[in-house]
Amino acid sequence: MNESEFVIKEKELLEGEVSVGLAVTPQEMIGRLDVVTDRYIREGYLQGIPFARIDLEAEEVVQENGLGLLYESLEPKLFDKFLNEGLLLKFSGGQQLYLDKYHWQSAQFIAKTSQGIVGSVRLIMANNDSGNNMFKLPTLTDENILIEQDWKEKVANVKAELSQFAKYKDAPVSVAVSLLRIAAQYSRVNEIEEWLATTDNRVVKMLNGIYFNFGLPKIGPSVRYLGSESTPQIINIEQAIQNADEKVSSRNMARFLRGENDIQGFEWYTGV
Repeated sequence: MNESEFVIKEKELLEGEVSVGLAVTPQEMIGRLDVVTDRYIREGYLQGIPFARIDLEAEEVVQENGLGLLYESLEPKLFDKFLNEGLLLKFSGGQQLYLDKYHWQSAQFIAKTSQGIVGSVRLIMANNDSGNNMFKLPTLTDENILIEQDWKEKVANVKAELSQFAKYKDAPVSVAVSLLRIAAQYSRVNEIEEWLATTDNRVVKMLNGIYFNFGLPKIGPSVRYLGSESTPQIINIEQAIQNADEKVSSRNMARFLRGENDIQGFEWYTGV
């Protein structure tokens, strides 16, 4: 199933006051990036990240040819920094957004309320034989992230990396789990069984805690990554949901992630 077919099927997954779906328009992509940038600035993740003003509209850059536009517009040294670290960009239209090289090889998901876009997650797609994806997954290429020897062969075949999981501070509590659900559904129909992730340790604790019980394995030591202490992990989607289903405290969560019930009953969830 390609992305356009998925949009038709999952155009708007209603979960009470929150709807989730793929970001397909420039405005939706910008809205998602605004959520990510807000969280990264709030958490101090962007300290030391290069900043640049650019004489381009954000609507131009987020689209398919945006990487080429940045290559043409940025000084070579600054473009190299973009490839290595990402940039906090100030666009001519006034938007200030954190952007990295993986933007153009990602399936991007948003959560909306009546207030607009309030949540984000994306799946970065691994290199494939067709050559459509230019960059290897960040967990496999960042020199500061070490994968334990026992996991190296396993992670080399993972098709996607979960990243930029964020919501506005005051967004409804159901945003984060609704985003996990649509990412899992998208992965199921696109035959993606596992995700890599280098995840903030606070989120790791939450996902392995009493209300999720995902049982996510640690595949390497914790590292300072995007401004926070984070741990590389491999997430077998169905196994994580099965682990959650085996515990009474997380059984409803597991069934929600499978699409078997709605979000009601998750008032305890505090989100990220």
